[in-house]
Amino acid sequence: MQVFQYRPKRRAIQIGTLALIVLIPATGLFRIDLSTASFMVFDHPMWWSNIFFVFGLGLMIATAPIITYMTIGTVWCGWACPQNTISEWANNLTHKLLGKRANVGIDSEGLKVAAAKNKALNWIVLGLSFITASLLLGIIPFLFFFSPSEVWSFITFSSTAKISGFMRPLYLFMVSLIFIDIAAVRYFWCDYICLYRIGQRIFISKEALHVKYDTARSADCAKCNYCSASCITGINPTNIKLEDSCINCGECIDACNRLHEKKCMHGLLQFRFGEDSSINTLRGYLARMAAKFNWWVGALFLFGCLMFAWGIFKTV
Repeated sequence: MQVFQYRPKRRAIQIGTLALIVLIPATGLFRIDLSTASFMVFDHPMWWSNIFFVFGLGLMIATAPIITYMTIGTVWCGWACPQNTISEWANNLTHKLLGKRANVGIDSEGLKVAAAKNKALNWIVLGLSFITASLLLGIIPFLFFFSPSEVWSFITFSSTAKISGFMRPLYLFMVSLIFIDIAAVRYFWCDYICLYRIGQRIFISKEALHVKYDTARSADCAKCNYCSASCITGINPTNIKLEDSCINCGECIDACNRLHEKKCMHGLLQFRFGEDSSINTLRGYLARMAAKFNWWVGALFLFGCLMFAWGIFKTV
């Protein structure tokens, strides 16, 4: 029986995150109204002059990533980030249509396509899939600035000439950017452009959640490189360094577990907090995390939440 401990959970969270990104503005939970210079929260305007709301929101946005850096590491990247989700889908589709080792990204040394699959039909299917995805994803940013009815009227070509004249070129520009991202950029964005990843490198720590190789059981390692072949970012999971681009997806752990299940053994890779392998209980992990946690950052985040809530309360 194939062991997939993390992949099904990760897929569910990835899909759920994409659904939330659509539902949050579509349901009126949060939207930016440029015409009235306000944030719409539960379809209620929060003016940009509301210092408590705006400053609280800014503190939350600034400190929340730092908290994740110090606790769950790069779990956001591997489990929820839309950029990674789309890149992973694009990679899987590329490998299916052009070969398991195919690489058409800008970070490749050259265009790599399996000779047996280098056919016009495969390229056409791949291109049409990317175009369709770009057309759908290009609508999402507009939901954060326009009401669902306005976006729907634009989609159904029933919007006024004024709205269409403004949205159409912007939409085409957005679709073009997304297509380039899906077709060629992919993980290059994460490695060299993403501000979240840049911050991760600044605050990176082995105390946060990370993939750990059990060196004490190295004799059980088959040296098959199955974990490396399964790694989304193409690194060696048995020797992950701080500067490596591990996204804590757990694919290498699942791969190692699948290999060792025939021997009724667990794999040599697992998620760990810190370097002390003797701490193997949830209570121990939480205690270690609490001891290493920067409570100044936590206090700022909490203060931001309180200001945010107070800003809403004052307006309502």
